[in-house]
Amino acid sequence: MSLQLGAKSLNSSIILPCNYLPNLTYIKQVLLADEIVVEICQNYIKQTYTNRCKILGANGIQVLSIPVVKIHNTKQAVKDVKINYEEDWQKQHWLAFQSAFGKSAFWFHYKDYFEPFYLQKKYEYLFELNRDLLVLILKLLKVEKPILYTQNFEVVKENGFDLRNFFDAKNRNMEEQNEGNNLKKYLQVFAEKYPFQSNLSIIDLLMNQGPQAKTYLLND
Repeated sequence: MSLQLGAKSLNSSIILPCNYLPNLTYIKQVLLADEIVVEICQNYIKQTYTNRCKILGANGIQVLSIPVVKIHNTKQAVKDVKINYEEDWQKQHWLAFQSAFGKSAFWFHYKDYFEPFYLQKKYEYLFELNRDLLVLILKLLKVEKPILYTQNFEVVKENGFDLRNFFDAKNRNMEEQNEGNNLKKYLQVFAEKYPFQSNLSIIDLLMNQGPQAKTYLLND
């Protein structure tokens, strides 16, 4: 399926994977669609955006990954994947955000919204963390839009867009990369050190563009 993100019309239905702090093309699809369904009944696959995101740090692109409880030789649905707290990944992610965005224009504007997820709350299931972060992101973007979650493996409607396999951290979907590269540049914290890095996690755009993030995504 070929997407035209900028030209895609409203009044559409999309089904998306359950991603951690999704990238910009993911959030743009959420903004453009009328009906959003997040798939949590498909099988969990390692090394995907389900438990990882990308930000730009002082040493370049940084992949932040949430460790999960391993179930050997058994398939499990995304909704059943549990977070592993044997290592303090929350502190690691929060320190990474502080380092990456501490000097950004909107760090002090937004940090208090994200801090509880890393210094206070503990979620048992990965999809619950991803769900609540997505709710927060839409709130910060000032978007009121319900997100539905599957009760079983969803069959896409005839006029729907199936994006469950579009966002691929493992196999580097070239179509996704191209869509990300088509997004306009914006000022990033380490612009003097690195060329513009496209299609990072939405948290990068929020920290650098603030209230203009929604306009950026809808008018690129």
